[in-house]
Amino acid sequence: MKILSSQFLVCNLKFNHTGILLVLILQSFSLWSQIIQPACYERAHKESDHEFIIISLGEHGLALVRDTEKIDDGKKHWEMILLDTALQEIWSSKIEIEYRMNILGHEYRDGNIYLIFQEPDASGGQFNLTEIGFIDKAVKQHKFKPEVNISFSHFSVMKNKAIFGGYIAKEPALLMYDLDKESAKVIPGIFQPNIELMDVRTNSNDTFNALLVERKSKNGKKLTVRTYDANGVMLVDDVIAVEGGKSILEAMTSTLVQDELVIIGTWTFGTNKQSSGIFSVVVDPFTDQKINYYDYAELNHFLDYLKPRKAAKIKAKAEWRRSVGKQPEFRTYLSSIKIEEHKDGFYFLSEVYDPPTSYYNNRYNSPYNYSQYPYSPYGGYSPYGFNSMPYRYYNSPYSTYNTVPYSNSPPTIDIRVLHSSLTFFDTHGKLISDQSLKFSEIKSVAKQQVSDFIISNGQVTMTCKEEKEIVMQVSDPDGTVVKQEKAKPELKKADETIRSESHEDSSIRMWYGSYFYVYGYHTIRDKEKNSHNVFYVNKVKAG
Repeated sequence: MKILSSQFLVCNLKFNHTGILLVLILQSFSLWSQIIQPACYERAHKESDHEFIIISLGEHGLALVRDTEKIDDGKKHWEMILLDTALQEIWSSKIEIEYRMNILGHEYRDGNIYLIFQEPDASGGQFNLTEIGFIDKAVKQHKFKPEVNISFSHFSVMKNKAIFGGYIAKEPALLMYDLDKESAKVIPGIFQPNIELMDVRTNSNDTFNALLVERKSKNGKKLTVRTYDANGVMLVDDVIAVEGGKSILEAMTSTLVQDELVIIGTWTFGTNKQSSGIFSVVVDPFTDQKINYYDYAELNHFLDYLKPRKAAKIKAKAEWRRSVGKQPEFRTYLSSIKIEEHKDGFYFLSEVYDPPTSYYNNRYNSPYNYSQYPYSPYGGYSPYGFNSMPYRYYNSPYSTYNTVPYSNSPPTIDIRVLHSSLTFFDTHGKLISDQSLKFSEIKSVAKQQVSDFIISNGQVTMTCKEEKEIVMQVSDPDGTVVKQEKAKPELKKADETIRSESHEDSSIRMWYGSYFYVYGYHTIRDKEKNSHNVFYVNKVKAG
């Protein structure tokens, strides 16, 4: 909305429509304002350089990690840079890793940064778990080779124990590695056929959850959540029935920041690859829980990315079908991103995406025809917020896409992310409200997070990074939009301009408090019209 000039104001205040005019002025200021970027980091980047993996350290700053491709005495040098919250370098070092090893995942926990590497022999390779202390900068490497051949899909750390989730053949498994004793053990009880490991997540009280779902069952499918202590002893085993005719596509647990443990994800009918809606259920092993199923047309803002007439038609038809007991027809591909816990309930972030064309024509290798995440070695997205493999289910037997090794050459997958949805559930797992962020189509070489949100001062700020701009939207909890903002990433030097920007490895993430960080790669032109390529990270204030 264009701001009215002072000359126009003086002329028009003479008329009797002063009140209307003032309302328009206030609306113009509230809907559009400048995005604040209080700090910027830049580093020269060559086309042959590996991209940085960015690890959030919360209020301690950020860690930047990349493969330098430099080898000395059979060891490859990995570069690590630590930035404070003002995006100033406070430490940098080279970490030596066996040259054949690829990075699989990372975590920041209790003041330590953890990087997990593995030999490329898939499940039979040796592991290197490198631990870097944020305070003393001490580097300690833990090397081990599991006695059983597990293809790992999840990774987390708590109380000096590394927890791995994965598969032995096509059956799920959990492995715990003691960083003090340098010993590993397999946690018993989940090695079963026709079971998918959907989530492994550490809780705030030094326990962790394993979430499993049955894929084939004559007696009805079940969703199972098990909670273990720091020694791998099972504390909770809760089995929840899935309604007949429905299937769980994706699911994740909260982390017991509050008193309740909730499971949220997507569901569908039968063996459809597209989801029909979102489900939620609060874990309670002492009572029978009923899963809450919501189809997408029930949400107020989920269809906002469609044209209004089409959205209205879908809602009207869904309401009629619901009234006569028929299944909703509208389905889409929805990626579950994360759960954020709040004193009044749970926020669930998800994204609508359109898979590559080949997806529609192939059945892939999944025995149950369910879709999950492809593996990609690029970026630092973690659905857990601060841990796990770079991408979930990178090596699941239920994966839609084939696993690819760490490489400088990105996979030729073309995924389009269309829309971001944020739903809010109360402490009983009931849907209260929803809102959405509409943005231009964002293309990616892998299925990965492109949007994020922060709750601050009683409002919700949703954001994403389009090809050249940061998009930000501030809303009230009920979804009412307060203001919208767009801005290009700012540069360190005022007399420089952005000549071009790469959108393949650029995104924005929640950082700490009311701040995001945006990162990417662009070509900068100075006042002498000389150009150079840089990697950048900017601090961005929410709201």
